[in-house]
Amino acid sequence: MAAIRRHHAGDHVTLLTTQPFADFAERTGHFDADRIDRRAAPLDIGGWLRLRRLLLVLLLGVAGVPAARADQISDDIDKAATAWRAHDSQGTLTALEAATTLLRQARADALKTLLPLPPPGWTADPAETSTVSAEMLGGGTSASRTYHNGEQQVQVQITTDSPMMQKMAELISSPLAASAGVKSETIGGQQVSYTNSDNSFMTLVADKIIVKVDGNKATPEATVRSFVASLDFDAAKKLAQ
Repeated sequence: MAAIRRHHAGDHVTLLTTQPFADFAERTGHFDADRIDRRAAPLDIGGWLRLRRLLLVLLLGVAGVPAARADQISDDIDKAATAWRAHDSQGTLTALEAATTLLRQARADALKTLLPLPPPGWTADPAETSTVSAEMLGGGTSASRTYHNGEQQVQVQITTDSPMMQKMAELISSPLAASAGVKSETIGGQQVSYTNSDNSFMTLVADKIIVKVDGNKATPEATVRSFVASLDFDAAKKLAQ
């Protein structure tokens, strides 16, 4: 247990245990919270359903979903399961779509936490989020923010669940990128590509998150690069897990 705490020193660690071990686990001081499993009997269907719900809420918490929203998502999934058992296909679809919408919004809110604060002398518009089904062209979940300093303007956009991931990976690794005016460099330990024609940096984090930082014509390349350097790529990698 001590090894788990050391490895996750900066994380919120929740222990799933049974009642006889709860007091002992609390005394160790290695866990931030605990959840008690009643150990359902093999034929206790209600007990197994409660455990399934508990595990779902814990997994959503790992994904960065707030507890209240995780409970609502779990409720919608339970409604979908109930409707499915009742052969209610429309009710199943409605409940699943509600859960999916909440999940996408939760992911968008998590992406917002990756947007940097405005540097000294800069202001920033409120962060915006977008959730569009990945099946749609250009779909995905994204968070963006626009920063201003006089005539200078920089936009940071962070996107996941996008069908453009594959194309992005191909673009970064393509030998044709250099001939198209795209150059590669490493910023903050992350390989990024810079396109001079639109004064933008782009990178793919953990094969799951696209980060794009672009400046207008009045913004020097070095300033746009400083916004890239201010991003917490380790936090983005953790979110992508």
